Amino acid sequence: MHTVLVLGGGKVGKSVAELLLACGKGNYSVTVADRDPEHLKETEKNLARLKASVKHAVEFKTLVIDASDQAAVKKALTGVNAVICMLPYDMVAGIAELANEMGVHYFDVTEDVETTDRVAKIAREGRAKVALVPQCGLAPGYVAIAGYEVARQFSEIHELTLRVGAVPQHPTNALHYNVTWSTAGVVNEYCEPCNVMIDGLMEKLPALEGLEIFSFEGVKYEAFYTSGGVGSLIDTLVEEKKTTRESRIAYKTIRYPGHRDLMKFLLQDLRLGVENAKPSATGQVFNRKLAIDLLDHAIARTLQDLVIVFVSGIGVRNGRREQINIRRDVRATELFGRVWPAIELTTAAGVCAMVDLHRQGKLPAKGFIRQEQCSFDLFNQTLFGLAYEAPETLQAAILKG
Repeated sequence: MHTVLVLGGGKVGKSVAELLLACGKGNYSVTVADRDPEHLKETEKNLARLKASVKHAVEFKTLVIDASDQAAVKKALTGVNAVICMLPYDMVAGIAELANEMGVHYFDVTEDVETTDRVAKIAREGRAKVALVPQCGLAPGYVAIAGYEVARQFSEIHELTLRVGAVPQHPTNALHYNVTWSTAGVVNEYCEPCNVMIDGLMEKLPALEGLEIFSFEGVKYEAFYTSGGVGSLIDTLVEEKKTTRESRIAYKTIRYPGHRDLMKFLLQDLRLGVENAKPSATGQVFNRKLAIDLLDHAIARTLQDLVIVFVSGIGVRNGRREQINIRRDVRATELFGRVWPAIELTTAAGVCAMVDLHRQGKLPAKGFIRQEQCSFDLFNQTLFGLAYEAPETLQAAILKG
């Protein structure tokens, strides 16, 4: 039995545990740890319903834990094969170090570049005892796998743009947005610098720039730079000598038109994107945490969302300039008696696939593992691939075994 600790049982964490147990064919025992007992009650309810629905074993337990308590985290990691870190980006730091020290394989879904670099540093310094697999969700994560599938077909890349968005199916507010996952993660990726390649050179550009308008299935969207979504893909393509002096590679977030301008006003013009602002004359601190609290307070959550993945590449293939696209759209799906928002399903599928492929020995046993080391075909050979290819068939496929 492969034992897994899911550290963080919030919106997506609970779905990671459920999907891993649903598709795991009885190969997993999962502990979900969170500081909020209400999160764990919801998790227990979902997993009990799953257990009553499938024929294979569903072994799980929950644990109340404060992830800032290193001793408590260390105790929770004892005897575990793998940890899936689903904590907010500002709480992830140090978990990989602790997991590596204890011989526990490490996976996360963070978009935070600095946090990922700290994970990679363990391997760069030759200290990796386990598999270190950050950025395993949707973006970063699946989009890098899809992006590499496009890129590998070119002998040289001229343009490669990865676009991903989780948007409400029925937007009603001025932002045309609803809360579907970590608000802290959204604000962070709107504020941190973005790794892009411009004319063959690596650059760090401000988030919320690079605005473009495009249509997908007859609906108009905008896309703009945000931090972290490209993962390690640019580095991989440079190492493989796929890039040239004219190569342009970037990740952009998809939203409905007008969203970017309002977020730019909030985070830049009103300076709520500042991370460590000084108190005002009245003692109020206007910073990134206030922006997170404001959005959490004002923007309603929705279960009726849509995830769009649109990868487009232009380059030289078989001696001529061609364009190749991969596009997917995933809507909220009902599975095992509840509605799964598309962002929860796709993010959970991304990290669960990497955990399962590593367990089966189809990924390197240890060291820093990039998302693009998992081929598009290999990902889609797993049950988790159905989350992107045919989510409406996933429950039947699980029940069929």
